Parts: sequence; structure tokens; C-alpha cells
Amino acid sequence: MAIAALLLMAPALASAQNTEHPYRGQGYLFLGFGTGTGGGYLPVIKQLGFGGEGFLYKGLGVGAEAVYANWGGYYNEAWIGSGDISYHFRRHAAPFQVDPFVLGGVSIVGPTQVGGGRGSPAGNFGGGANVWLAQHAALRFEVRDVAGASFWEFDHVIAFRIGMTFR
Repeated sequence: MAIAALLLMAPALASAQNTEHPYRGQGYLFLGFGTGTGGGYLPVIKQLGFGGEGFLYKGLGVGAEAVYANWGGYYNEAWIGSGDISYHFRRHAAPFQVDPFVLGGVSIVGPTQVGGGRGSPAGNFGGGANVWLAQHAALRFEVRDVAGASFWEFDHVIAFRIGMTFR
């Protein structure tokens, strides 16, 4: 009788399980435009980069990214590498839903030319949103500030970024 009761309860227990796929990470590509402050002028700084995040617990994630930045000419360019902690407020957003996020971390800003000197540490913070267009692809909108790098002449480099996120 106990075996029969367990067999009858098994489908009910299986249907109570969470069917939402637990995505453990996502990657992104972006193009950014912004400016630098504190250099005596406001240049247009173009950025091109990629990154990725792995989720640790609910919306809390850790990530890394690499960025190429140029503000006019061969000697006015840099690589930016960052390690970040992020929080996604709607990590499991369905298609046509928005997943807002905030992030912050450490960066290293370095020259692109051989013999151009050593890089310098900086901090970064920002936020944005992924607008999920399909189950595995989203438009990414972000504002990011890289602050405190002594390598370049700017106190802050603030950029608006637009790109694609994939999970």
C-alpha cells in the first residue's frame, strides 16, 4: 500500500520542481561613446569591448571585460581591463522583459603601444539594463565611469554603451 501511495505521489512531486532554466552566466559585446573629465577639454572617447559574467547567488555575479578606447590618434588610445561585481535585479527575465543591473569593480588602464609605459589601476562603476528580445539574446544599454587612472590625463571617463548580451 505504501508503494502504491508513493507511485501516485511521484508525478505531483515532479510537477512542483522549478522549470526555469538556471542560467549561470552571460557574455556581452558593446560599442561605447563618451568623454573624459579633468583633462582641460572634453574629447569624444570611443570604446569597443566584450565581457562576461558568472552568477554566484540569485542576481549577484562576478565578471571581467576588455575594452579598447580611443580619443583621437595613435597616441591617444588605451586598453582597459576590468574585474567587477554586479547585481541583476531580474536575472531570469523572459523575452520582452527588462533586467536592470548595477556594477562596480577595479580596472587597469594601459597603453596600446610598446614602450608606452606601464598601466595604472582605476575603479569603475555603472549600471544599465538588458532588454531581452529572445530567450538567449538581449540589447544591452549601460553607462560606465572609469575613475582614477593616472595613466591618462582624465579624472573620469564616462561612456554610454550599447551592445548585445547572450546567455
